[in-house]
Amino acid sequence: MSDVRRLYALQVSPWSERARWALDHHALRYTAVAHMPIVGEWPLRRFLGPEKKRITVPFLVDDGTAYGDSWEIALHADRTGTGAKLVPSSLEGEVRHWNQVADGGMGGVRARVLARMLDHPKALDASGPAGVPSWLLPLVRPATGWAIRYLQRKYQTRSDGAATNAMQLRAALDALRDGLKGGKRYLLGQFTYADIVMATLLQGVTPVSDLYWRVAPALRDVWSDESVARDYGDLLAWRDDVYERHRKPD
Repeated sequence: MSDVRRLYALQVSPWSERARWALDHHALRYTAVAHMPIVGEWPLRRFLGPEKKRITVPFLVDDGTAYGDSWEIALHADRTGTGAKLVPSSLEGEVRHWNQVADGGMGGVRARVLARMLDHPKALDASGPAGVPSWLLPLVRPATGWAIRYLQRKYQTRSDGAATNAMQLRAALDALRDGLKGGKRYLLGQFTYADIVMATLLQGVTPVSDLYWRVAPALRDVWSDESVARDYGDLLAWRDDVYERHRKPD
């Protein structure tokens, strides 16, 4: 029931898109809640024990039970939803491996995106609180910039590590290219969560069509990396095919 299943997420986050995709794949209805860094974390703490010190999104609350990351959400969707499993038991180890590969690449993407946002006023405006009139957004930029710096500290990103960030992303993309050798449509012979995590990683190269995932133009700019896109056009084409086959238009 959508009234007891709530997904706290960031619209532009590939981790949040993984969770949305898993829930949608299994036809699990939910209420989407736009998460705000810092202030949005406190209401979620009541669902966690004291040992969980850091709140991250996506964060799913289903009938009072919390699932605190996209991997847990995908497994929960497999257990409770309809349709083919995204993490089949026979392939769980391999799917988990690709999840780790995607996370490694996404670490570099996140560091680059957060650093670029601080130098992109319109991207800060697009990331500000919902419902703020456009004429007021420039006045909100300092607060949004403070939230971005908070995320840099939270995830211990380095704004001066551009070369390292690019290497992390390219290493993950090289692994994907190797995994798809021979013209494979799917990494593991069938559509799984492995394809979802690697397809969403490519959001940090060139965002997918707004038909599937709406991203404001200014945020599209900071998420794009033209030099990487030139080198991995084959993977972008693969990503677009996966979306066309397995993701309904937004």
